[in-house]
Amino acid sequence: MTATTPERDGRTRAPDLRPTHRAAMVVVYAAALLQGLTVVSFPASANVLKSAYGLDDAGYGSLFLPQMALTIAGSLVGAALARKLGLRALLVAAMTCAVVAELLLVAVHWLSPEHRLTSLLAGTGFMGAGFGLGAAPLNGYPPLLFPARRDAALVALHTCIGIGFALGPILVTAWDGARSWPGYGIGVAAACALSVAVTSVARFPPTRAAAGDVAGDRMSAPSTARPRAILLPIFLCVAVVYAFAEGTFANWAAIFLAEDRAVPEHLAAFALSGFWLAIAVGRLGVAALVARVSAERVWLALPIVMIAAFIAIPFASDAASGIALFVLAGLGCSAFFPLTVALASRLAAPPEKAATASSMAIAALMVGVGLSSFALGAIRGRLALDAVYRLSAAYPAVALGLGAIGLALARKRAT
Repeated sequence: MTATTPERDGRTRAPDLRPTHRAAMVVVYAAALLQGLTVVSFPASANVLKSAYGLDDAGYGSLFLPQMALTIAGSLVGAALARKLGLRALLVAAMTCAVVAELLLVAVHWLSPEHRLTSLLAGTGFMGAGFGLGAAPLNGYPPLLFPARRDAALVALHTCIGIGFALGPILVTAWDGARSWPGYGIGVAAACALSVAVTSVARFPPTRAAAGDVAGDRMSAPSTARPRAILLPIFLCVAVVYAFAEGTFANWAAIFLAEDRAVPEHLAAFALSGFWLAIAVGRLGVAALVARVSAERVWLALPIVMIAAFIAIPFASDAASGIALFVLAGLGCSAFFPLTVALASRLAAPPEKAATASSMAIAALMVGVGLSSFALGAIRGRLALDAVYRLSAAYPAVALGLGAIGLALARKRAT
């Protein structure tokens, strides 16, 4: 076993990854990448679904309601299921849902028009259930696999999800350009099925013992780990409002540029890829930044970047400016939600409830993403997307205000 080493704050660092757990590490981070590819497959296929399969704006907006509902359900029951079934079983269930979701997505290629929307709704439902159930194992395993580098391990996990988000639109465009759009979903489904098989046999670290180590570290943290009960609802509201911003950026980026700015579809897809790539790169940058600047300050600065992006996007006139502005939006969004989860777990929940707080934050995120997508689909015929983007600057402004209030209450509680 690797020897422990002292950390800067005087606590003892836990041993790092064991050789016997390397297969589990590959499985977990590959699963995160595949989750990103699965979740983004529906918005990345928006133009294909509309132009080739007859999906209208209202139908597209409605796709995210099953995702929202089942992600919430999966997230809320995930912690309880993890205690009864274990994180491995939950990860298997999550990746199985991803397999079904991809197959239901590509099934529209062979279904009659009257059955396509039903298949897509079921697909986003399974996708949401998988993402919700995967929250506990995907956020729980990195600290257990890398106990000496917990924060970096978790950031890397979210970066893998972001890379999946970034690669998805590029791959969808490539498959569609080759007149083989279903190949994307079939390939991702096959990779997810392989992940299920390997997860079933890989050796994972013992969850209960490691979780106790994590709790022990948190129990030695300052009294801010047990703040007033009002803090968790504030952080959850921040997650919902932020999700409205992220959903507006991501789910309508390709449609905005293709339909409102006459950008070719293959170039419009690069705006969505640029957005998710900027999120992945931004998370890595923030991970380095928080070593020198407090996470709270970075967290409050990111909404300002989002506000600037919302105001500037309507001025995009071509592919280059559109892609650049959605990259700016991705940098603003980058680490905001991971930092929201981290701060909620540390400031708004006792150690034994940290996993529950994390799952609830993910559920809150999906509430915002689903509701914002549905609302935009409903008002698309009444309000131009450039006006929607301008008005949406209110979302990060509200998140900034709520975040400042939450941190002020946490500081007051700590004194």
